[in-house]
Amino acid sequence: MATWIGALGAGAALYAWWESTAVEVTERRLAFAELAPGLDGLRILHVSDTHFPASGDSVGRFLDAIAPLEYDLILCTGDYVETGAGWDVAADALTQLQAPFGVFATLGAHDYCAPVRTLEQWASLNLDRLRGSPRRFVSPAPFVERLESAGINVLRNEWRSLEIGGELVRIGGAGDDSVGMARLETALPPLGGFTMLLTHAPDAALRLPPQMEGGPSLVLCGHTHGGQIRVPGWGAPLRHSRLVDRKRASGVFQVRGTRVVVSRGFGTAHVPLRFACRPEIALLRLERG
Repeated sequence: MATWIGALGAGAALYAWWESTAVEVTERRLAFAELAPGLDGLRILHVSDTHFPASGDSVGRFLDAIAPLEYDLILCTGDYVETGAGWDVAADALTQLQAPFGVFATLGAHDYCAPVRTLEQWASLNLDRLRGSPRRFVSPAPFVERLESAGINVLRNEWRSLEIGGELVRIGGAGDDSVGMARLETALPPLGGFTMLLTHAPDAALRLPPQMEGGPSLVLCGHTHGGQIRVPGWGAPLRHSRLVDRKRASGVFQVRGTRVVVSRGFGTAHVPLRFACRPEIALLRLERG
């Protein structure tokens, strides 16, 4: 009996490792009654939670998944690395992304994590997290500078305007709400045009005003990994968000008139495994309706 249980456990672990590499491109159509004609059909590539390791092992399949896709705008919602040891690898990958209307990004808490390069450092970091100790954050300035030098707009509790199809679009980027970095008062774009907010943790959407009173039309985020390890038929034991639930730990949600898209993310955190929850690259298409 023990032999069968051991074999079953080993098989499940092997499958979970394989699934963590089986990237799925999801396509979603999002209809907005107020969408201006010039934005009808706008294609957005949503990238989140790449968690690139310092080894760069996952960069190839990341770029391979994106290469055949067609899109107009790229929006990225944080946790590009597991720790600062992956900054160079993440910058090498992300600076290869280009789109006709640009690349916009905000940061997640992992992007501020002190570099971890040894097994001892990894064990110490995760023991601290289990004990509830404060995270060891450092400035991601070198990483941000590389992204910005390649033309990526890194939004740190601020917003930008651009014109697409003759229409005004405003994009805000808030810090990671799960560690108190979000400053919505400066990240949220003002009324006018089509407004979007990038924020790593979904719960920032719960603190936004209703869409009719100045909230954005669309929020993009990640953080939950869709649960990363899901129990078939039951759901995700770990979600790290009040917006989602165990049955639906990613997808499209409505919060007071605002559409909130929660990505499953591309990478993994803490363990290189996924179960019943494949990594995701999302292609969103805006439509009038």
